[in-house]
Amino acid sequence: MARFVGVSSISFSTGTGEDTEKMQRAMGLWENYIDTASLDKPDIIILPEIFLQNSASSSSKEEKNEKADLLPEGGAITEFISHKSKEHRAYIFASYWRRDEKDRGRYNSAVLFDREGKVVGVYDKVFPTIGEMEDGTLPGKEAKIFQTDFGRIGAIICFDLNFQELLADYKSKGVELLCMLSAFRGGFMVNANAFKNQIFIATSTPGENSVIADPLGRTMAESSAYGRIIFAKINLDSQIVHIDYNQQRVADMKKKYQKYVKIEVASPEAVYFISSLHPEKSVQDMIKEFEVETLDDYLNRARSERIKYLPEN
Repeated sequence: MARFVGVSSISFSTGTGEDTEKMQRAMGLWENYIDTASLDKPDIIILPEIFLQNSASSSSKEEKNEKADLLPEGGAITEFISHKSKEHRAYIFASYWRRDEKDRGRYNSAVLFDREGKVVGVYDKVFPTIGEMEDGTLPGKEAKIFQTDFGRIGAIICFDLNFQELLADYKSKGVELLCMLSAFRGGFMVNANAFKNQIFIATSTPGENSVIADPLGRTMAESSAYGRIIFAKINLDSQIVHIDYNQQRVADMKKKYQKYVKIEVASPEAVYFISSLHPEKSVQDMIKEFEVETLDDYLNRARSERIKYLPEN
């Protein structure tokens, strides 16, 4: 069954809001961007890394820790995003400082709000930079999956993108849409990881080159200095399969389901990207019916076969 999801990403930065006046001004700017992004009626809106902070970058480690929001109650930043997500009936992923419950420091967290403005959960940046940790940011522990009303999503924050073990953990946990809340753009690493892990990745950065990439590594939307809000409709009911052994099976699938299955060919990579457009049958139902072998299953079979043919010492 097709699962179309509207994804919006905002590329913007307001700097710090270390006093009430600056915070209100920054929130006013963000409110305008969020309201504009909501015109596309997205299911989820993604904001950049530390989109707001209520203490100056030059503040002491102790002051930053003290002013960081303590969840679930939170503070001004939490209340602001809660209000906007409820107003627009959209999930919002926002990154800001979260105080440790045991007062050991603070986390750089991606906080997910649901359509009712409630905090669904929190992902803490697993790999802060060395400078961040020296300044009091605590590292998170692991990849976290959040079940939304449209699918399984997760988050990484900026420097996290460099660590394949974290991306592999997300893949093993079945993430469908990975949101990257970031201060750096990532470049081709984003698209490469979307293909490698066969997932959709949506990024939000302060400036240009936020992207929404599909599991083939293609860019579906990209921000610029003249277009800071991007939007794309993605179909999470999709699957990548290898061309080997599947050509006739995929052809038979198309012949039966016609307009209700979308089949795209990535010839250089030798894979099909199959998406269900059927009102009742999922892509997995179709794959099972025609005994189509997924890319991961095919590669695992090749590994097993290799062992059988290895010459003895």
